[in-house]
Parts: sequence; C-alpha cells; structure tokens
Amino acid sequence: MELAPNVEVKYPAIFRDEGTYWDVRFPDVPAAQTFGSSVQVAADNAGNALAIALFEQALPVASNPQYWRLASTEFVVWITKADVEFGPGANTPEPMN
Repeated sequence: MELAPNVEVKYPAIFRDEGTYWDVRFPDVPAAQTFGSSVQVAADNAGNALAIALFEQALPVASNPQYWRLASTEFVVWITKADVEFGPGANTPEPMN
C-alpha cells in the first residue's frame, strides 16, 4: 500500500551508542535499520529507512516502549514520517553519514 499524502506514520526506534556511530532499529519494522555518525544524522536516516521499509507494506501496529528493557547505551525516540511519497518524480533524499 502506497502511503497517501497527509498520512503520518509514527514508530518507536531504539538508538544505541556504538562508540563511533549510532545504531537505530525499529522493533515493529525490522527492515528499517540504519545508523549515523551523530544522533541527528541517525534520526534523519531513521525516517528515511522507515519510509522505505513501509513502502507497499501493511502498516504494523506501533508498540508501546514503556516496558521495554534497554541497555545503558540505548534510548527510545519516536520517529514520525508525514506526506511520504514514492515513485518516479518523488524527491528521495540521499542517506547521510
């Protein structure tokens, strides 16, 4: 299912400090994994990874991370994507490092 304009998707992501980069994974969307050299870059990449992973997929239910057990090097960020567009002519950003 292609996301229609004005559709907003929101999923919790786990950010983990790997020392020289930040790893990001979405427990509800396993195909959306990425990383970045800083938290901001990782967050930008996470939004793009989420949009790509959800392309033509049924949207999974977002978990409530309130009871997740995280390592001391991890924290949760809710990543939101709105007005996602795909296909020819779409302005797809390049991954950031």
